Amino acid sequence: MNRPLLALSALLALSATTQALTPAGTEIINQASADYVEPTTQQTATTMSNVIRTVVQAVCSVSVTPDGTVAQPGQSATLLPLERAVFTYTVVNTGNTTEAFPLSAAQEAGTISPATQVIRDLNGNGQPDANEPVVTSVTLAPEEQAQVLLVVTASAAQGDAFVNLISSCAGGEARDANNVSVVRVGPPPVLGVQKTFSPALVRPGTETTVTVTTSNAGQGESREVILTDLLTEQIARGLTFVPGSARTNVGTLEYTQDGATWSATETAPVRGVRVRVPSLAPGANVQLTFRMLASAAAEGQQVVNTATAQTGQDQVSGSATADVRYQPAVAIGPVGTPEAPEGTPADQQSRPFAVTGQLVCFDHTAKNTGDVQDNYRVTVTYPQGGAAATLYGENGQPLAQPLSLTPGQTALVRVCYDAQPGGLSALITIQGDRGTSNTTRDLIGSVQSGLPELRKSYAATTLNAQGQTVSIPEGGTVSIGDTVTYTLTVRNPYTQPLTNVVATDPIPAHLNATALGQGGVLSGVSGAQTATWNLGTLAPGESRSLTITTTVSDRAVDGEALKNTFNLVSTELPRPLPSNEVQTPVWSAKLLIEKTVSAPEATFGDKLTYTLKITNQSTTTAIVDAVVTDTPARGLEYVPGTSTLNGQPLADPAVQSGSLNWNIGQLGAQQTVTITYQTRVTPEAIGQLVNTVVVSGRGAGGVTRAIASNRATATTKLNPLKFAPLADIVGTVFVDRNRNGLFDPLLDLPVTRARVLLAGGREVLTDARGRYSFPNVPLGTQALRLDPNTTPYPPLHVPQDGGLSGTQTVFVRGLTSVDFPLAPLGGAIDALRRTSLILGDVRLDKAVYVVDGGYVVTLRLTTPRPLAGVTLTDPLPQGATLKEGRNTYAGSVEAGELNLTYRFDWTGEPRAATTDPDLSWRY
Repeated sequence: MNRPLLALSALLALSATTQALTPAGTEIINQASADYVEPTTQQTATTMSNVIRTVVQAVCSVSVTPDGTVAQPGQSATLLPLERAVFTYTVVNTGNTTEAFPLSAAQEAGTISPATQVIRDLNGNGQPDANEPVVTSVTLAPEEQAQVLLVVTASAAQGDAFVNLISSCAGGEARDANNVSVVRVGPPPVLGVQKTFSPALVRPGTETTVTVTTSNAGQGESREVILTDLLTEQIARGLTFVPGSARTNVGTLEYTQDGATWSATETAPVRGVRVRVPSLAPGANVQLTFRMLASAAAEGQQVVNTATAQTGQDQVSGSATADVRYQPAVAIGPVGTPEAPEGTPADQQSRPFAVTGQLVCFDHTAKNTGDVQDNYRVTVTYPQGGAAATLYGENGQPLAQPLSLTPGQTALVRVCYDAQPGGLSALITIQGDRGTSNTTRDLIGSVQSGLPELRKSYAATTLNAQGQTVSIPEGGTVSIGDTVTYTLTVRNPYTQPLTNVVATDPIPAHLNATALGQGGVLSGVSGAQTATWNLGTLAPGESRSLTITTTVSDRAVDGEALKNTFNLVSTELPRPLPSNEVQTPVWSAKLLIEKTVSAPEATFGDKLTYTLKITNQSTTTAIVDAVVTDTPARGLEYVPGTSTLNGQPLADPAVQSGSLNWNIGQLGAQQTVTITYQTRVTPEAIGQLVNTVVVSGRGAGGVTRAIASNRATATTKLNPLKFAPLADIVGTVFVDRNRNGLFDPLLDLPVTRARVLLAGGREVLTDARGRYSFPNVPLGTQALRLDPNTTPYPPLHVPQDGGLSGTQTVFVRGLTSVDFPLAPLGGAIDALRRTSLILGDVRLDKAVYVVDGGYVVTLRLTTPRPLAGVTLTDPLPQGATLKEGRNTYAGSVEAGELNLTYRFDWTGEPRAATTDPDLSWRY
């Protein structure tokens, strides 16, 4: 049993060693042994066989994967022409010896023959890298493997190619050739790029839209397409990208600031824009649009821009050019038709006849017909004849050159010729700073010397006191209602007739036309009348005379000159030709002065106040440089500093030869001014003191005319025996709130700015404390009155006077007091309590009043004789505080009254606010 087992064991061991591809040259030693156990003794005996030696022979074997056949390729790739495919293969040494296995690419079938390469993939990334070599064989140890790449590059041809990577042992044994892959090359895409600027002609300061389009005109779908427009060159030449303007129909927009880094977010500034699309099908397109702004720096440049489209290794481009410039142009022609074709009859103006010395004017319109502002200069040349030309603008002023016009703007150009005798052909050229120009022509058939004879004269008449019409000498002054008759004479001195002759006379505003001769027509309203004569044709040498009768209206202004001129126009003399001017001066108003003196009688040392009232009676015109001259009587001496003009201080007069002279400047129309001054009566005065005054000046207006006033006098009689002692009146105007007729400062309300009148005309206003005074009042009975219009309070009825306090009659002697108590509007303040103490002929009255802020107490002590050692005490309620006035008195009292008023604060019961006063005295 053991033997078979042993023999079997040896064979199995040998077989196993052979399947493991034992390396070649390995020696295998095999020897068998047998053990025998004696059944009786159980002893073992071992028997050894002979030794067998075996040497392993070399075996070569290679494996290439993945497998594939033409019918069932192991790998496949779809390419576009000129693209490449990379097939990855693994080569394994399946023999037992290190071998160099040859590698080759073979085309098994197909309609195209692409180029092939075998590259050792050293890093195993499946892509040929720069450091990876092209190989024709690989050397591998037993069981070692290598990754190789079969790179297939398609040509421009289309079709299929079946390529096979073949490897074998040296000598072609153990060949592995079933590794077929297929390459299919389809139809290629055909890209084109079109680029446009719209508009292609761009004015500086405007935008142009850039449109870039790439289309696939081929039959195959493209790989990723990148449509790029770099703008660096455009920016350098003055075209800048308009932010936010880029648009595309498909794909993703990207922007660059440096031409290298791209972002889907718009940069600032944008120096390039592009669109990326994954692929582009046959017939499809990608369109990119954006706007560019042309700056002033781009003017005059043709900016070329190129855009590119790339897919795979293919790149195409397209270019467009933006022409950045203005299109200046200008035209000049007859007025209203500046663009009349140059050199045609429509582009010229003509006159059959003109006069030397008389400007002949042609109006033209200049127009900027381009698209940019330009400065233009207008010149006049003379292909025939000659003239002095003056250019005017639409404002009638000389044409300011250069003439600056914006696109489409027009300007009036008036060319006035002072032509020389003979015919005239003038060429008017307008030339722009940008090189554009245009012309028009003015023609005059005949030019003659001299001017028509125009003469105007007038005759003025007035009615005298007897109603008779009398003539006013030429240059004399006319007044309202006077008649002025104008005569107009015109004569044609030329050998050519004057046609369509019209004479006009703008009648002065302060004249009213009453009659026109020779068929004249009057138009307009009074103050704006015009006389017109349509004379038709004046034959050579013919004369005509025309008349207008007018009256001076009440609108005439003193000092003005009525100026009158008539004008003549004709077809040949289109600009009004004026006649001589005639002037008629106007003045009718007077200058008046009135003079009064303050007293009809005066004695030595008295002051006299003179009042001068000066009136300019003219309703329209001022008197200028007015001077007042007053000649005082002997014995009157001017008191310095007493001059006033309309109540304001006036400089002292200049004294010349005993006269006082005031310069009061201008005296306006219908203005009245008042001058006052004082004189003192000196011992030289005698008899009647007569003052004489006169005013002189010049009438303003167009005519200088000396104006003098009437002479005014004022007389005062000198009375050397006139003397009278004087006294003063003082008093207070107040609201008597307790109606006691006396002014209690703590109760009553003073009235300010009340007017008190004294018989004889003197008046005065009360001050802030209601007081007034009249100094220097003659002794005796005087009457005073309170002006009821200066206070809202009515007079208080004064029982003891038997009347109202608004009028007072008093005998004035020394310092006399006259008060005006007024009734309160809301009723009187009633006393809380009244108390009277009477002892013989001495009486003390006390009254307590409730007022805002406390209580007011009045004490009145009345005695018919003097009292000595008087002590008066009025105690306050317990806890009260004295706020104002006094409640005690100590001293003597003269016959009459003693009044005390005081105010106190107290918070107690009002009925307990009254206390009883204490009074003591001695005789």
